Amino acid sequence: MTRGAAATVDDPWGEEAYYAALARRPKHPVRDHLEALATSTRLTRWFRKGREPEVLKVTPDNVIAALNRVGIRPVLLGTYGIGGYRSEARATEDVDVLVGKREVRKAIRVLEEAFPYLEVQDTEVVTRFRNAATQKVALDVMKPSSQAAQAVFRNSISVGKTHRIPTLEMALVSKFMAIISPTRRQAKKLIDMGDFVDVVQHNRAVLNLRKLRRLAETANPGTGAKIIRMVADIDAGRAIQQ
Repeated sequence: MTRGAAATVDDPWGEEAYYAALARRPKHPVRDHLEALATSTRLTRWFRKGREPEVLKVTPDNVIAALNRVGIRPVLLGTYGIGGYRSEARATEDVDVLVGKREVRKAIRVLEEAFPYLEVQDTEVVTRFRNAATQKVALDVMKPSSQAAQAVFRNSISVGKTHRIPTLEMALVSKFMAIISPTRRQAKKLIDMGDFVDVVQHNRAVLNLRKLRRLAETANPGTGAKIIRMVADIDAGRAIQQ
């Protein structure tokens, strides 16, 4: 959809009308995901060309293909995983995948072979692959070590035979968990909040609040009411209370 919405006194650039038209577009999670994935990949490659040429080949398609070769069908998370739920795709710095408990070692091994120039840092919850030149994370292999991660497997959508993505409500809960995390950097939280607001507004007509609350409670008991209040604040145009 191209920008061409009529301007008004209250909306001189036609932005509100444009995003309202996008929100009315019929939702098709797999189609929307694939379109957003292609756009985000192009944007990120363009951004990296002059800044991080060392990691140009660390793309979602290449990561997924490497995992598929050893029989792993990951859940694509992060910006690449939720991009289809946004009003517009955006660039991102890293690829985030979630694999099963029994697949973790095999996944790390095959990705080390596929991207031998990345430095590997293993932790209890995630294995990070960093650009050796900049020390920026290019790839995260998430481990199903939490209730939230385990819930993703039960609330995901198949994208052909290659990978899966979170459902709409699970994608929002994933962003919500990042927003309320006590260890996440404030700058990252603000980006997460922007994603959360955009996804809610773009999908409000099809968002299942009961399911959203239940998934938040599963991921982090006691937070169901909080995520519903955030949606209510967005609906009312109020400042969001975290």
